[in-house]
Amino acid sequence: MAIYHANIKTISRSKGHSSIAAAAYRAGLLLSDERTGQRHDYRRRDGVVETRCMAPVGSPAWALDPHQLWVEAERAERRKDSTVAREFEFALPHELDEDQRSSLATDVTRALVERYGFAAQASIHSPGSKGGLNHHVHILATTRRIGPDGLTDKTRELDGGPTGREEVEWVRALVASSVNAHLEAAGIDARVDHRTLKVQAEEALARGDFAAAAVLSRQPTRHLGKSAAAMLRRGLESGRGEINEQIALDNLHGFERIAREFDKEAWFQGQGIAAEGYGEQPSGPRKGKRLRFDLANGGGEVELSPRMLAKARDYGLFGSDPADQPPLPQRVTSQELLQGIVETWRELVSAGAEAALTWTRRVVEHAAAGVSAFVDSSAVWTKLREVLRSMKQLKHRLSAYSRRQQAERRAIRLVHMAEQSWEEFNTNHPRPGCPWPEHEWKARRTRRLVALEKRSAELEKARNLTTPEEAAACDATVLESQMRLEACSEALASVGLTEGEPNSAGNVRNLHAIDSPVSPPGLRPSPRFH
Repeated sequence: MAIYHANIKTISRSKGHSSIAAAAYRAGLLLSDERTGQRHDYRRRDGVVETRCMAPVGSPAWALDPHQLWVEAERAERRKDSTVAREFEFALPHELDEDQRSSLATDVTRALVERYGFAAQASIHSPGSKGGLNHHVHILATTRRIGPDGLTDKTRELDGGPTGREEVEWVRALVASSVNAHLEAAGIDARVDHRTLKVQAEEALARGDFAAAAVLSRQPTRHLGKSAAAMLRRGLESGRGEINEQIALDNLHGFERIAREFDKEAWFQGQGIAAEGYGEQPSGPRKGKRLRFDLANGGGEVELSPRMLAKARDYGLFGSDPADQPPLPQRVTSQELLQGIVETWRELVSAGAEAALTWTRRVVEHAAAGVSAFVDSSAVWTKLREVLRSMKQLKHRLSAYSRRQQAERRAIRLVHMAEQSWEEFNTNHPRPGCPWPEHEWKARRTRRLVALEKRSAELEKARNLTTPEEAAACDATVLESQMRLEACSEALASVGLTEGEPNSAGNVRNLHAIDSPVSPPGLRPSPRFH
């Protein structure tokens, strides 16, 4: 179903940003910054569907050309901490086709240009993965209004304070109303709402729609960001990821309880029986429907009554009909978690880390032997997942110091390359002249000097991370991960393992780590991955 996402942020020199670099990246263009002499080349960037510029009627022709627009935008700002551009980003429904998404992005951009009088560049991006649904648009706008004579005064109403908050709310409402209008025009029943879940739930209560209010009472998750999302894909820990996972589990359990209550109430009301006391349930099949859903990445399956299903569908939570929706991802099963534990254990064994992991060894023995000792319950599933994540964290920390050493070697190579480029330029072009005029010669020389200084700083930073003190700190983090993994494994063994030995020794012997000596009572830093 369509989701609502809108974000507004600024491009500021105080943060090291450049409107020319931002415009080149979002549009997949080659743009040159005359202020710094840098060339920002993103012509080989994938995922840019289309880019168009818009400006108020009567604006100069260059306002529709990104190669000139952003040069003028940078030139108009004199302060070293100036805000040089403002970005409006929002999601485009995947239910719409490419032309409909283009029309939606154009309508929103035109409305922003008409309200604030700035020039804007709208770039539509497609999902980064095959079959993805993350269509979105980046609207990069100047911070100054534009007229027949060029850029003029600043758009101060968007800078902050009470007026800024009102304008942000107006923009969010504009995006939601525009998305809904285009969905309706396309004959799609899905709708979006820019208001918070709390406000939507209060409105549902006010109109007596208790089913919708119950569904909307879930906790909202936090935006991960590209760095946290990449860490989770690699199996690493992320603070926001951990928070979102706990929120997802809380939402899942809360939704199951609410669904059961609504199901009981609706069934007895449908049979003409008072809900109080319930009494003896009449015979006959119940007319509920099992529906798969996904709340904040926590999948599950519950039985919904026709009444609750209709209410949720009317509200737009599941679209027009759950049967018409694409299949939602299912939660990882306990067996899949066990398989992941066994595979990760083999990698820990290759680094010699198994000697200090007594409880983890026992968990792996039962998992490898195929013993039916794990009860498929929410508590056990959670502990299995904690064990697997702790194992992956330990694996990551075991290789942390070697990765730092690799980064140092790479930084040395890059410094040598930058030094060679600097020396060759000074040797072949010691002074301005043919083939470049003075300003071009200075720009090329400056770029090489800046590159050399940047690479030298990176090398110094890399060397500071490979000192003996840092090596000891890495060992301390390994010990911490070992202790955490052992604690998680012991907790899992206390609720999910049977007493006694595995009953399939042949399978256990397939793991060469199982034949290792019994671990000593104390923990010690394990050898590192290289």
